[in-house]
Amino acid sequence: MFRKLLVVFAVLMLGVTAAAAQSCQDIIDKRQTLMKKSGAAAKIGTEMIKGERPFDLAQVREIYAAFTEDATLMPTLFPDCSKTGNKTTAAPAIWQKMDDFKAAIAKFAADIKAAQDSTKDVDTLKAGFQIIGKNCSNCHQTFRVKSS
Repeated sequence: MFRKLLVVFAVLMLGVTAAAAQSCQDIIDKRQTLMKKSGAAAKIGTEMIKGERPFDLAQVREIYAAFTEDATLMPTLFPDCSKTGNKTTAAPAIWQKMDDFKAAIAKFAADIKAAQDSTKDVDTLKAGFQIIGKNCSNCHQTFRVKSS
């Protein structure tokens, strides 16, 4: 009887470990998907600023919505188990300086909100994008390793 319980317990623990590993992989996948979505949105905004695409306030709102989703979810997507795997470019500094990382994301979120409130035309889009772009650049310099 004891041996059967031990086997059942071992099987359950193996399943829990596999599920945890899968969920950490899912977390890495989710943050990579969010970053790709924000990158694609930023590209559209940049094309508007450069005059390669007509300014469209509805589309700008979608861009800011993508950035907001990124800023809202990112702080929750860095559990310890997601430090490695799936070619992650998350730097160890995220876990070493989690408060700084969360503060950078909070600044990003505040600057997105300010840009949302002030964007009315290409010139105001450009001003907002410059601030938001600095957030992205600063965060990537500190909290991202270059992929090989």
